[in-house]
Amino acid sequence: MTRLSKIQRLSLLAASTTVITGGVLFPVTAFAAPAPQTAPVATTDAATHWTATTDDLSGITAELPGHPQMQKYSENGVEARVYLVPTDYGTLGFVVYDTPNTGQKDLKGCLQSWLDGYNEDSRSGDSTLTSKDLQEGTTADGQPAVDSALSAGDGTVGHVRFVDLGDHMVQVVALGKKGSQQDVDADYLQLLNGVQLPSDGTTQSY
Repeated sequence: MTRLSKIQRLSLLAASTTVITGGVLFPVTAFAAPAPQTAPVATTDAATHWTATTDDLSGITAELPGHPQMQKYSENGVEARVYLVPTDYGTLGFVVYDTPNTGQKDLKGCLQSWLDGYNEDSRSGDSTLTSKDLQEGTTADGQPAVDSALSAGDGTVGHVRFVDLGDHMVQVVALGKKGSQQDVDADYLQLLNGVQLPSDGTTQSY
């Protein structure tokens, strides 16, 4: 198995582990000031190929450079739907977790659960994914959010964000192989800036 395909497979495994461990049900944590807003950035020639993908149960929509095959996970009363697409550098996508009647989530705990799931199959320290430059804050609309850069000793790079929307939690993730930092950064920002919620149909920056 190539490192590229492993990145894609472990991303799915990590999302499922977040559900299985019940990470979205952890107690609330304190949130800092709003995170700085970023301008949309698109990769060269990629923006015209991005299409909207909608999670039917929540109405949440995000634009992706391809058509993902939805993966469903359900455990401990928590359900999730994973929308990931393979890219030239790795994988990109989002996850919607159903979290009714749970109050505010421990988003840092969710991030750690996701990392634990990803690293569960790591065969060496070089492939262990770690969080760095973690930021706690809120989105432009005031939803609690946690954002972190990701890296591993083998050169894997990425970003992940968890956003608490009340009855749902959204995870946005981009992961790439060594040397793909620029593409990963650009696509991650474009994905964040293309998320739409069902409340008003407007595009939000996350």
